[in-house]
Amino acid sequence: MAFYKDDATLKAAALAPTKPVKTLPPAGTTLGSVVRTYNTIGGLVDRLSAVTGIETLAALAVWMVESGGRAFTPGKPVMRFENHVFWDRWGCDHSVTFDAHFVFGGHGADGRRWENHKWRAKPTDAWASFHGDQAKEYDAYHFARTLSGVELAAQSASWGGTQVMGFNHPLIGYASAFDLVNAFARGLRWQVLGFFDFCRSAGLADEIKAHDWVKFGDGYNGAGGGVVYGPKLKAIYDLKKAFDALPR
Repeated sequence: MAFYKDDATLKAAALAPTKPVKTLPPAGTTLGSVVRTYNTIGGLVDRLSAVTGIETLAALAVWMVESGGRAFTPGKPVMRFENHVFWDRWGCDHSVTFDAHFVFGGHGADGRRWENHKWRAKPTDAWASFHGDQAKEYDAYHFARTLSGVELAAQSASWGGTQVMGFNHPLIGYASAFDLVNAFARGLRWQVLGFFDFCRSAGLADEIKAHDWVKFGDGYNGAGGGVVYGPKLKAIYDLKKAFDALPR
C-alpha cells in the first residue's frame, strides 16, 4: 500500500495555509488554539482533507485533544511515555527491573492501566509523576531506553501532534518505531502525514468522516478511549461554525 508520506506532491505541499486566519481569537481559548494550529499546519491538512474526505476541523480536533496544540520543538516531537505499554513490550519479561522503576494503574498503583503512571531512576528514589511535562516525559523515555534499548522504548510512547503510538509504525509506513520518531522529529509535515496514513491503515476514516467520535476514540485510543476522548473531540468539532466564519 502506498503511504501519503511517500507521495511526492504531498511532500512538497505547503505546510501553512495560503489563506491563514487573519483575526486570531484570544490566546488561551480553545478556538484560539485551534486557529493558531491551523495557521501552522492548515495548508497540508486542507490538501489531505481534499484527498481523503476527512474534514480539516475533524483532523485539527484530534490534534488538539491529543497534544493540546503544543508548539513543535525541532528534534523533540510531543510525546507521552506509556508505562503500561512498556510493561507489555519489555517489562513483563523483566519484571524485577521494571517494578523497581515504573508503576501504573493495576500494577503497583491504583486505577486503570493508563492511569497513575510514575517512575524513578533509582529504587531508593521517591516515585515521581511525569505526564503533562514534556521534559519529564523525555526523562522517563530516555531512562527506559537504557533498560530495553531504543526500539522497545520508542514503541512504548505516543508521538507527535496526534500522538501515534510507536508500535503502530508499520501502519504509517516506517520500518521501526525509531524511524517514526526520527521522522516526526524532523518536522510537523511528517506528523500530519502520519495521522492521515494511520486513519486509512487503521480503518478509522469512516468513523471520523461520520463524526462518530466515540467509535473513533475507541479505535484511536483503545477500548474505552471513546468515552474519554469522544466528547472532547465533539466539543472542538462543534466550533466549526465559528471557525469557518473567521476572516481569511
